[in-house]
Amino acid sequence: MSMKDLSKFVKDEIGFSYNGYFRSGWATTTNGSPKSWAIGSLGRFGNEYTSWFDLQFSQRVYNENGKSAKAVVMLDGNVGQSYSAGWFGDNSTNENYLQFSDIYLTTTGFLPFAPEADLWVGKHQLPKYEVQMLDWKTQRTDSSGGAGIENMKLGSGKLDIALLREDIDQYDRSLSHSQKLNTNTVDVRYKAIPLWDKAELMINGRYAMANSTDTQKENVNDNGYYKWKDTWMFGTALTQKFKNGGYNEFSFLMANNSLASSFARYSGSSPYIAFNGRYYGDHTNGTAIRLVSQGETYLRDDVIVANALVYSRGEDVYSYETGAHSDFNSYRAVVRPAYIWDKYNQTGVELAYFNQQNKNQYGAKFKEAGYKTTLYHTLKVNTSMLTSRPEIRFYGTYIHALDNELDNFSFADEKNNQFAAGVQAEVWW
Repeated sequence: MSMKDLSKFVKDEIGFSYNGYFRSGWATTTNGSPKSWAIGSLGRFGNEYTSWFDLQFSQRVYNENGKSAKAVVMLDGNVGQSYSAGWFGDNSTNENYLQFSDIYLTTTGFLPFAPEADLWVGKHQLPKYEVQMLDWKTQRTDSSGGAGIENMKLGSGKLDIALLREDIDQYDRSLSHSQKLNTNTVDVRYKAIPLWDKAELMINGRYAMANSTDTQKENVNDNGYYKWKDTWMFGTALTQKFKNGGYNEFSFLMANNSLASSFARYSGSSPYIAFNGRYYGDHTNGTAIRLVSQGETYLRDDVIVANALVYSRGEDVYSYETGAHSDFNSYRAVVRPAYIWDKYNQTGVELAYFNQQNKNQYGAKFKEAGYKTTLYHTLKVNTSMLTSRPEIRFYGTYIHALDNELDNFSFADEKNNQFAAGVQAEVWW
């Protein structure tokens, strides 16, 4: 039996699979250790200095009479690139950490009204939609536990629906005391709706609500705890695939309250209902919108370009930088053209710029802006930038912070710029 036969036997007959992802590498600067800045606006290429990983284990536990069941466990985490020791710990200064992001059972064929659909129960969520170049998600609902149905045929498309729990820490105005608040989210997506040749549409909706105890309500009324406000998000996404192998995704999203606050973040801008699990701030009834274009296309057989373009705007929302009743406007543009030498080699440049302006409730304006230029050569296994791995990148990156009134960030020695050189490997399997 060959290794290929053995691998197929393990996957098909035994039903076990092991999938994963990681990135890691080396980098230095002309002035001390490299520092990442505004990855969610300037892009991650040549601007990330941690070793992230995902490890997924899947075991089929039943497969008879058109019905199947799989147990899935996923671990993910980070290993720092600053020190040689990589011990995992729970103290706040440790840059190495590990978590169970998924523990669930998924089945097919058990729903009589939708035998083609997947029914899952456990710690899981509906699929995430990533802006890969900016390292955040347009669709993401974190979950400590839930139940969902995916890929249920409905009309010309497919329906995904999930009920998810994510408890958060609700803080008082001194930010020194908190209480554990139970929240539940309904996440619905109607996807794979055919439009025209190689084009599909998705419509999504999400609503998060709290299940407060009487004591928690009293703490809000009498002890200065920030009041929870239910939050919603809805939108659409259109994906157009090109005949030459590229694609582009266009999405529109609108949200209110704490989900709108996540739109106002210039860096990690995934739609969370709290800030790192902490709920605080006087969230208002204002709304925010976000328009995103991302994808890649071949201009010629030997030239490829990837893009991530984002416009965000909000009025009368809570900002984690400028407080309640803030307005904001944000523009982000990342473009990465490359020359394809052959299937295994590309040389290119990534150009990025962003500009965000916030106005607080008193009329004061705050600006955050910067640009990045990365020159690189990659060793690859295919020509696609966004869908082929493994990849080894040799790069030089110059970042310049033009304005830093939202985060007061600076590079080493209080400088507003940094030149870094490095090599990074990224792989999934």
